[in-house]
Amino acid sequence: MARRGAAAAPLRGVHVLLVCDDEERCELFAQTLKYASALVTMCVSADDALAVMERVRANVLVVELRAAAERARFIGAVRALPAEEGGKIPALALTGSHEDGEALLAAGFHLHVAMPLRAAELCGAVATLAREPAAWPRL
Repeated sequence: MARRGAAAAPLRGVHVLLVCDDEERCELFAQTLKYASALVTMCVSADDALAVMERVRANVLVVELRAAAERARFIGAVRALPAEEGGKIPALALTGSHEDGEALLAAGFHLHVAMPLRAAELCGAVATLAREPAAWPRL
């Protein structure tokens, strides 16, 4: 079997906490990230994700929650955590609208990508967040 090189494994060593309230979509995103060699922990609700964050330290948070109020509540709860518990984790919001961008950034996300999105967009955004976490604003 051929070994995949660094170019084929852009997310090797990156642990992604994926929060998505649609189980099928969550599985699709997880498979995409795993194909790029990321370690993925999936959660199907904001409450599950907050519980997981008590024991798991991921490098990047990817959130696809359909309700805007739920996204805002969740990222607010994450940002209220101490840094050592994940409060400063780089976070990517996936939504169905381009208009959400500014509000999401103001709420505490670092990047926003509107769907539909290509696999390369998802992996690229995660790689960007994972590669330079010190460059992101201290929220």
